[in-house]
Amino acid sequence: MLILLTTVLSFGQRKSQHLFIQGSVLGYKYNPKTTLFSKDQVDIEGSLKGVKVEIKENSSVILSKTTNTSGEFSMFIPLGKSYQLVYSKSGYGTSVIDINLKNIPAYIAESGVHLSNIELLLNSFDSKKPADNGVSYGTIRYQTSSKKFIFDPVEFDRKEALYKKMEDNAPVNLLKKSLKKNDQNNHQAIDSSDPTVINTTPHQEDTSTVVEFTESNVSIEELIAGEPVYEAIVKSKLNEISKWGNLTDQDLSNRATEIEKALAQLEIDKKSAVTETDFLVLEIREQQLLAAQDQLDAAQLFIDEQEAKLQAKSLFNYALIGVLLVIGLLAFVLFKRNKEKALANKELAAKNKKITDSINYAQRIQRSVLLAPSQIKEILPESFIYYEPLNIVSGDFYWISKVDNKVIFAAIDCTGHGVPGAFMSMIANTLMNKIINEQKVTDPGKILEALHHGVVESLHQKEDEYLSQDGMDMSICTINTTTNKLKFAGAMNGGYIVRNGELHDLEASIHGVGGYIKRKKERPINFDVKEFDLAKNDMIYLFSDGYMDQFGGTSGEKYNLGRFKGLLTSIAEHSTNDQEQKVAGEFNKWRGQLPQIDDVLLIGVRV
Repeated sequence: MLILLTTVLSFGQRKSQHLFIQGSVLGYKYNPKTTLFSKDQVDIEGSLKGVKVEIKENSSVILSKTTNTSGEFSMFIPLGKSYQLVYSKSGYGTSVIDINLKNIPAYIAESGVHLSNIELLLNSFDSKKPADNGVSYGTIRYQTSSKKFIFDPVEFDRKEALYKKMEDNAPVNLLKKSLKKNDQNNHQAIDSSDPTVINTTPHQEDTSTVVEFTESNVSIEELIAGEPVYEAIVKSKLNEISKWGNLTDQDLSNRATEIEKALAQLEIDKKSAVTETDFLVLEIREQQLLAAQDQLDAAQLFIDEQEAKLQAKSLFNYALIGVLLVIGLLAFVLFKRNKEKALANKELAAKNKKITDSINYAQRIQRSVLLAPSQIKEILPESFIYYEPLNIVSGDFYWISKVDNKVIFAAIDCTGHGVPGAFMSMIANTLMNKIINEQKVTDPGKILEALHHGVVESLHQKEDEYLSQDGMDMSICTINTTTNKLKFAGAMNGGYIVRNGELHDLEASIHGVGGYIKRKKERPINFDVKEFDLAKNDMIYLFSDGYMDQFGGTSGEKYNLGRFKGLLTSIAEHSTNDQEQKVAGEFNKWRGQLPQIDDVLLIGVRV
C-alpha cells in the first residue's frame, strides 16, 4: 500500500505549464584576504538549512520556500515568463539567478518540465562582489535546438569577478554540472502536432477490455482509504482471462494485442523516467504485464491441451504443460533477478561516479595549492620536479618559496597516500605557509621543529591515540643567494649533492615530523642542520621513498638506494629538462607492467 501511494505522489513532480525545480544549497567561504601563492582560497562547506529561496517576477515575490535540514527545496514555477531565483541566508549573503521560461515549445510545456538535483552555492564571506550582492550571475534557459536546459554565466569585469578565470568559478561550474544531469528529462513530451515526436497516447478503443496498468486507475483518496484498488483492477482483468473455458482463439488474440500495446507504451514511458520512484513504478507495471502475458500463454496451452485430450486422451500433454509452466516460472524468476541485478549495478555505478567526481574535484583543490611551473622557474630557474601520484590525489607534495635573499624548497612525504595522504598534505602545506611565509622562519631545523609541534597540535595527537603516529617524512633546504651557502635538515628523509660526478650525502635526523609518544618526562624534538658551501653547477636532489621502493626489472625486485644514487650521478651533468625525461623514462622502464606502489616525488635543483 505504501509503494502504491509513493507511486501516485511521485507523478506530482510534473505539472502542465509549470517547471518543477528541486535542488539543494551548499555553503562555501571565499576570503580574498587569505591568499596562497596569490590565488584566492575557496572552502566548500556542507548543505545549508534555513536558506530562503524566492521566485521573483518584476521584483515581486511570487513563491518562497526555505531549505530543510538537508539543504533541499522544491517548487512549481509557471511557464511562459522570466523570473529571478533569489536565495539567501543570514551570514551568507545573497545570490541571484535569472530563469527564462519563455521559449519552451507548447508540446513540451503541456506535459510540464522538470529540473532535479540542482546544486547552488552560497558564500559565507561578505565579499561585496557581484556574485554575492544581489546581482544575477547568469541565466537558466531552455535551448530549443538541443531540447535541454543550459546556463549562460555573466562575465563580470575583472576587478569585480569572484574568480580570475571562468573555469575556476565554482558556483557556475556546479550549476552547469547539475543541469547536465537533466539533459534527457524534458524532450520526450507528447504532441501530435509536432511531426518530430511520435504520438505515444495510449490506445483508447474498446476500453472495457483493455488491460491498463497505469497510475491513473487509482485515486489518492482510494489509496488512503485502504482499498487495494490497483491490485483489484489487475486481478479482475486476470480473472477475466483465466476463464479458459469461455475464451476463443479470437479472444486470446485480442487480449494479446492489448498487452502488446501496453508493453510498447511501457517502453516509451521508460524513456521519460527520471527518479528512482519512476523506475520502481515502471518495474511494477512490467511485472504485472508479464504476469498477464503468462496467463494468456497458460490459457492457450489449456485450450491446446483440451483439444489434444479429445483427440488422444494422452496424459503426456499434461506433463508437457507442467514442464512448460515450470520453465516459464523459472524464466520469469531469472528475468526478475537479472532486472534487480541490473538496477543494483546501475546504482553502484552512479555512486562510484559520484565518489570519483568528488576525488577529482579534491585533486583540483590540491593542485591549486602547489606552485605552477612558471612560478617555480622564477624562484629556481634551473630545476625540475618529477611528481607521479599513486592515486588521483597524493600524500607527497613539494613546497617552494623565497623569503628575502633565501630560497627554501622541500620534498614532503605524508603518512599514507590517496585521500588520507592528501588531507595530511593540506595540513602540512598550511603550516609551512604560516611558519615560513608569515613568521619568516628560514632555518631548516627550526622549520621542522615548528612543523612538528604544529602537526601534533592540529591533530590533537596528545589526546587521540588513533592519530598519534600520523605525520610526515621530509627534507628541506635553505639557500642563501648572497653567500651561496646551503643549510639542510631532514626528518627521516635525506638528500644528495652531486659535484663533478661525485655524490655527497645530506643526512637526515632519525625521527619524523608529527607523532606523539606519552613519556613520564617530555623530551625536546631537535633536528640536525647540515651546512654546505655550494659551487657553480652543483646539483641538489630531494625526494620521497616512492622511486627507490618501486618493484620492477626482470625479477620484480625493488629499485633500491644503490641504483637510485647511480641514476642521479649519471644524469647530473645533463640539463634539468633532460634529467626530468631520463628520470621518468627510467621509472617507467623499471616498473614495466607492474603496478605503481606509492607516490613518487623527486626535486632537482642546479646551483
